Amino acid sequence: MENVIRYRRELHQIPEVGFCEVQTAAYIREHLSKLSCSWEAVGDTGTIAFFNHGAGEAIAFRADIDALSIAEETGLPFASQNGCMHACGHDAHMAMLLALADHLSAQGGTYRKNILLIFQPAEEMVGTGGAKQICDAGILERFRVTKIFGLHVWPQVKAGTIAVRPGPLMAQAANLELVVRGKSSHCARPDLGIDALAALADMISELNRYKREDIPVGTEYLLHLGTISGGDAGNIVCQNARAEGNIRAFDPPLFDALCQKVQDTAAEIDRRYGTMTEVRIGTVYPPVFNDAALVEAYKTALTDAGIEVLAAEKTMISEDFSRYQQRVSGVFAFLGLGDVPALHNNRFDFNEELMRVGVRAFIALLKQFA
Repeated sequence: MENVIRYRRELHQIPEVGFCEVQTAAYIREHLSKLSCSWEAVGDTGTIAFFNHGAGEAIAFRADIDALSIAEETGLPFASQNGCMHACGHDAHMAMLLALADHLSAQGGTYRKNILLIFQPAEEMVGTGGAKQICDAGILERFRVTKIFGLHVWPQVKAGTIAVRPGPLMAQAANLELVVRGKSSHCARPDLGIDALAALADMISELNRYKREDIPVGTEYLLHLGTISGGDAGNIVCQNARAEGNIRAFDPPLFDALCQKVQDTAAEIDRRYGTMTEVRIGTVYPPVFNDAALVEAYKTALTDAGIEVLAAEKTMISEDFSRYQQRVSGVFAFLGLGDVPALHNNRFDFNEELMRVGVRAFIALLKQFA
């Protein structure tokens, strides 16, 4: 645990975006090679470390390793200089898991079950994230993982606490794209054209009406369009128009209903205008859903270790840790950082001593479940 800050600072200086984490993977693998574990690559940049205690099952811990394409402005002496930044705390996640690997290498013989550490690439790549790559490779089944745990550093949660909740914690999410095709003509002869931009405007208007009038107040969801583009010139009827956004919800049936509403709206507007609209809904991240019984045991383990546990608030942010939870029981929780800049902010930083709480939490879980 004494080296966790050094690990974080060294990793912070070499941020790389999803599936391009070559230096990062090399750093992780070099360190693991010094420990009493076996490790192997998953894909080009994913890495797993296995501590074999001769058991018939394993407990897994996961850290994400990718960064964001953001120019850092923290002014830290160990700031990134390559145009990318660990602005979501994945450097801390890796550092805590490497510190846990150190602990296991030194004291692993005290645990009954095997331990699998997953250093996962590309969490930030919504829809194609690295958790799917790990799961599709059959890693959880091959190592007989029965439980999996993950932590995310989290601003605005009391510093030094762990926040967790049973059931839904983070939202199901998918990217949304509307591509509307019409027919161009001179604006003075709109009868000869089919206005894709006008059709798209009506789609957006109907979706806003739906959100305002048909969805009960208090419903937890997001149906958002954040960009719109179309047209070639002010005196031409628009032939092609496009909008991009996001759909999110905690409840899968509600998520499906939102997707269906977009499809139905596009079809109705197409009938009205004569346009042809392609509704593209990207690969879906399932909701992060914590096993209720496991959460209770989780809270007991941390409380017994002297760590304050709070009730987490649900967030519309998504996380591909959910893919692991579709296969095995798991708990995802937040490590409170207190009042610091938001995640994905180019000035994001935090009190590094708080990472020690995360490592203590992992060790407490080992004592409880392994």
